[in-house]
Amino acid sequence: MMALCPLIWILNNPFVTKALLYGLVYWLLIYFLSLLKGEIRFSTIGFSGMYIGMFITYYNYVIKGVFALDYFQKILKWIIIIYGTTLIAQQFCLLIGLKNVPIINLQNQNFLDLTKLPSLTLEPSHSARILTVAMLGYLRCSEIFLMRKLNLKELFDTNNKWVTTMFLWSMLTMGSGTAFVGMAILSIYFITRKTAIYIIPIFIGVFLIGQTLELKQMVRAEALLKASMTGNTQIMQQAEGSGATRIIPIINLFTKTDLTKNETWIGKQSMEKDNLWWLNNDRSVIDQYGLIAFMVSLLFVYSCMIRHCFSIETLIYIFLLGFSIGNIYYSWGCLMIFASIRYFQVQQEQGNVI
Repeated sequence: MMALCPLIWILNNPFVTKALLYGLVYWLLIYFLSLLKGEIRFSTIGFSGMYIGMFITYYNYVIKGVFALDYFQKILKWIIIIYGTTLIAQQFCLLIGLKNVPIINLQNQNFLDLTKLPSLTLEPSHSARILTVAMLGYLRCSEIFLMRKLNLKELFDTNNKWVTTMFLWSMLTMGSGTAFVGMAILSIYFITRKTAIYIIPIFIGVFLIGQTLELKQMVRAEALLKASMTGNTQIMQQAEGSGATRIIPIINLFTKTDLTKNETWIGKQSMEKDNLWWLNNDRSVIDQYGLIAFMVSLLFVYSCMIRHCFSIETLIYIFLLGFSIGNIYYSWGCLMIFASIRYFQVQQEQGNVI
């Protein structure tokens, strides 16, 4: 379907958009950089092109007004509810001893445990990322409707209670440390000068309860946070290897980038040639394609997907999506939600939202 997107785009009265310009420039840049280094592989360049083509097609539909704000919010609502009900179904099946139910994604999975289930994705951390962004998108839609932010009480009213319940159940029981990071980032949405006096104590209480219950995923997230404060990538790797592999490249981007080296600007040789690349504490976000491509990718993201640099969206982009445009399905799904929300925010500022 992604491969067909350019044809779909052509058949639907195409016109030039920022997504087309920045997406095409970014893909051509990484193509020629890969060609320069003799590393043309369909598994990377080809899939990158298809993801970008899919996004361009989706972006065109969005700015044509293919769905209204209330319809888009319903999409996000049902994404959250379906993820939650699927997770509950998986948990129920394990409780009664069923471990092979393909229709709810339990076949050939490595996460067959009541405390670690993937719902509709390949692993729990992927679901955590998608649910975090879907919930933020749901909150942003409500914010545009109401012309103000929702408060905690409104999350549990008649209109929002099922979304909130399914979201919290999924994030707390799927067994992902990433879910706790996502909830921590989302909590910022509700913190204002007026609400801090009672919201911050609530989050501290939840944290203390998690420690008391010795929730494995919360302990992992806490260990990574403490290790991150040291700035020592080796300590981070030892404290929480899985989480560190996502944080270390971002830290190294700001601490170990040498602008005097050619490879800084055009990228190093492919990471795929090293089977243990993820254990390398010197990895950086710009390793594969270099700083030039990275800057173009930021133009792409902040022109088409994220409205404000200093925002919760940026925190999610950095800490949950790796601060990069990669060939990962959940990243592009999240970026598509961001792009839709950005469109509605722009429409609101222009007084056009219906």
